Amino acid sequence: MIAIWWVIVVMALGVWWTVWRLVRYPGGWAYAFHEEHREARMTLEDARGVVRELQKSARREKWQALAGVKRAERAYRRRVRQVESELERLRTPHRGERIGQLGRITLYEHTVLIFDDEVPLAGLHVRFDLSRSAHVSYVYLTQPDGRERMERYDGKEFPEETVRRFSVQVQNAAVTVNRLQERRAGEIRVREAELREARKATEPIELAQERLERTRARHDADVKLPQARAALDDARNVWQGLTGHRPL
Repeated sequence: MIAIWWVIVVMALGVWWTVWRLVRYPGGWAYAFHEEHREARMTLEDARGVVRELQKSARREKWQALAGVKRAERAYRRRVRQVESELERLRTPHRGERIGQLGRITLYEHTVLIFDDEVPLAGLHVRFDLSRSAHVSYVYLTQPDGRERMERYDGKEFPEETVRRFSVQVQNAAVTVNRLQERRAGEIRVREAELREARKATEPIELAQERLERTRARHDADVKLPQARAALDDARNVWQGLTGHRPL
């Protein structure tokens, strides 16, 4: 069964090659295969080969120049995106790691989560208060814009010492964030300057585009390909005069 399949494959390839050759060298079996017309076939094929090689060389050089433009553009966009990403990270820090929780207040590195409400630690002021008669502790969180949040802690569930310690922890975390924010402001200025420079750094793109234009202009002005096409037309004319059929 396998041998029969291989015979079919070989026969199909033979038929395809025969048809291809008859199309490539039109005029009949003799012109496509006989030795007496071998020189005419070689002349036609040589003319085709010259045109093909010149076209291939031109396409390759133009493609390489165009690829250089695209590489320069990708490098430009990648650098700009990188600096923009760093700026975004500095301007909008995430919560960070979870530090602790007491009641509805959860403390993170950069924010405080009060139930579902997230409050940045930057500029936050924390105050502890105690109502001894009611055995209740209070934690006041004052934001930079003056808004204040109050959380109440029943002394039976949350001892005064625990609430005091947590208040101090939140206040110290806010102080740390304020210091980080001052340093971050300097880093933001540096990154903003880098972004301005990155956006202005278009010289590699411009040089690559100039190379592409020079390559295109050189090939447009090159007479080798038009001459080769003219020679191919002459070879086709000769073949048509010989066979009465014009080859492709």
